[in-house]
Amino acid sequence: MPELVLPGVYIEVRPEALIVPGPVSVGNIGMVGTARQGPVGKVTILGSYAEAREIFGTYDPLGSTNALTLVRALEVAYNNGASTVFAVRAASSSVKAAVPNVGGNATFFSLEAKDQGTSGNDAKITIVDFPPTDAKVTLTRGDVTEEYTVPTGTELVKQINENSVIATAKVGSIPGSKPVALAETGFAGGDDGATAADTDYATGFEALLNEDAHIMVAAGLDDTVIGDELLAHVENASTDKIKHDRIAVIGSRARGGNETASAFVQAVSSPKVTGGRIIFVTPGIKATDAAATPPKEVSLPGSYAAAAIAGMLSARDPHISLTNKAVAAAGLEIRFTPSQLEQLVKKHVLALEQRNGLRVVKGITTDDGAFQQITTRRIVDYAKFGVRSAAGPYIGLLNNDRVRKAMKGSINGFLASMVDDEMLVSYELDVTASRDEEIRGIAKVIMTVRPTFSIDYIKVVMFLG
Repeated sequence: MPELVLPGVYIEVRPEALIVPGPVSVGNIGMVGTARQGPVGKVTILGSYAEAREIFGTYDPLGSTNALTLVRALEVAYNNGASTVFAVRAASSSVKAAVPNVGGNATFFSLEAKDQGTSGNDAKITIVDFPPTDAKVTLTRGDVTEEYTVPTGTELVKQINENSVIATAKVGSIPGSKPVALAETGFAGGDDGATAADTDYATGFEALLNEDAHIMVAAGLDDTVIGDELLAHVENASTDKIKHDRIAVIGSRARGGNETASAFVQAVSSPKVTGGRIIFVTPGIKATDAAATPPKEVSLPGSYAAAAIAGMLSARDPHISLTNKAVAAAGLEIRFTPSQLEQLVKKHVLALEQRNGLRVVKGITTDDGAFQQITTRRIVDYAKFGVRSAAGPYIGLLNNDRVRKAMKGSINGFLASMVDDEMLVSYELDVTASRDEEIRGIAKVIMTVRPTFSIDYIKVVMFLG
């Protein structure tokens, strides 16, 4: 019953009148690649390149057999404005943690590096007697040193598993005995699983399916290798069932050593996968290889240029076009002529050119229809995200005309803000439900939006419930 304040005066607060949309973003990057350490197949949220290096380690020199991809691509992305990245380390079945030969202690305990990969090969163990009843076990890796003074293998295993950032431990068949002396011994046998195939990357993208990631990148893999998997992923994620609308940025393969510019253009002018959720980038970029001794400038294939474009998109509002925007890189893998650039753009390829630095020729997807402009795709995804955010708190309330009008008011406020922010030129909105939909708790949102830079009106129908 409404609250009685004065005789004949009632106050009734309807919660739906107070609902406003939550924060909306379409700028988070989802990236999968190989690394020398870090969790395999699990999502790690990164806020900086320094954090990426700390968790996933350094990359190896370009040209190494199965060179690691994740941290190198993250470096490029952060150099171009990336902020939040949902990263997943991919690895083949060969991935393995390094282990030490603990000699006579094998029956007391066993150790393996905390991270699977070659970074564990840098770890060392030393054991000295610590009379009268204990042994002192020292673990080192790089600048990290850990010391454990223990009477038995059981206690050592307990302390290592509770405190160590270097190793994990298991008890042996006689864990109650005191560890015996061991000269400094290195860990060995760690394997990065760097031979990860497209299926391993696809598994990584599956881990990202329900995360708030919007711009997907397969670190180091080009369209001929990962195109099908990325297309399937973004289309699945963008369905009404998953509700995580996203785009994929894919790069071209490396240019062959004796391949002419014309042959390369001809080869990459027809991307393997196309559509309004696919951005195809060419050529590759030049960058400093910090892993080389001494560091040197190298040419990275278009798959790393894709990471640069992802970083640029991440740093910009949805309605800001990449056309003519500068790319942070040392140079291009190959410089195209104006006629070659024209050919690529006509084929819906996002091409880079050397002009007052490095620049994007035209910010386009591989679509030849309404979603050819990247801005159109991102604006519509942003609108859908905002509608879900505005409508979410209404789910579970009465599905009647009054509540739907309140829902429409919340959505209308969000879309009006998009007009104010110049993301939309105009829009039309309706929120309805048939009698059957009312009973099933479903509201139908129909919005027709005209994104900035687009001559098309985009009609979106969403069923919320």
